[in-house]
Amino acid sequence: MTLAELVAELDAYFRLPDVRGDDWSVAFEQVYPEPYWRDYVEPGWEGRWNGLAVRGAEEVERVVTCVFPSDRIVAALEPGTFLFSEHPLDFADEPGFLPLSRESFARMREDGIGFYNVHAPLDMHPEFSPSRLCALGVGLENLVEYFPICEGIPGGAAIIGESRLTVDGLADALRSYLGPEILVHVLTRSRGEAGRVAMVAGGGAQVEILEASLERGCDTYVTGNAATNCRLDFVQEQVRAFRKRADEAGVTLLDAMHYGMEKPPQLAMLAWFRTRGLRAEFVPDGPK
Repeated sequence: MTLAELVAELDAYFRLPDVRGDDWSVAFEQVYPEPYWRDYVEPGWEGRWNGLAVRGAEEVERVVTCVFPSDRIVAALEPGTFLFSEHPLDFADEPGFLPLSRESFARMREDGIGFYNVHAPLDMHPEFSPSRLCALGVGLENLVEYFPICEGIPGGAAIIGESRLTVDGLADALRSYLGPEILVHVLTRSRGEAGRVAMVAGGGAQVEILEASLERGCDTYVTGNAATNCRLDFVQEQVRAFRKRADEAGVTLLDAMHYGMEKPPQLAMLAWFRTRGLRAEFVPDGPK
């Protein structure tokens, strides 16, 4: 399959031409004191922040999916690989967001490794949204989608639904669905039954999303960074405010790791790539 054909199909599937407002400029300014990444990314990627970031070989035979791109992953890729990720940065829990090194960009260029990321359009995708997949994976019913995180496309990044499980049963269901390497913690408990569960995959420990969930009757809130070791001050401040509001509202909190809750779409995308005749594998690079 040609690179142009693959990129065109991905762009259409995730409606990239319509996406507006998925802004990564602040994060990039923070983690790249020297903006060497501009020497390697495709024209137009900056500002769009989604799609083909680094052009690889013009013929694609193999694809690797990952949750967070990292120097470790890039170093292990075979020449000519097409790397697919939700994020353009490594969201290491400690110390915090990490850039790709200049050496990684140079290696991608030299060895024909393409890099494609899709963030908000994946978080809001009607089929492969991580929140939706996690909600389905633990058996939530009567799902409602809400809280868009970009403009131009429909949908939302959060899912709320009804659970027939206890809080401990919900935690066990998450462990079973996400895999044994993913740590699932019940951080606070306001009741025995899970009730109406908001599933907010990734870094969803935000007061604004919690308020939107409370408006929809949330009893239990599941996200990936309510317990975090990230050293970035703005992340810690955000999480503290979120935890305070959740305590005030009497909401049960579960944490299933940013990496853990955003792994399901990267596994689900394997079939999408394979139906196009491509070899595809998921590369785990999560908790150690």
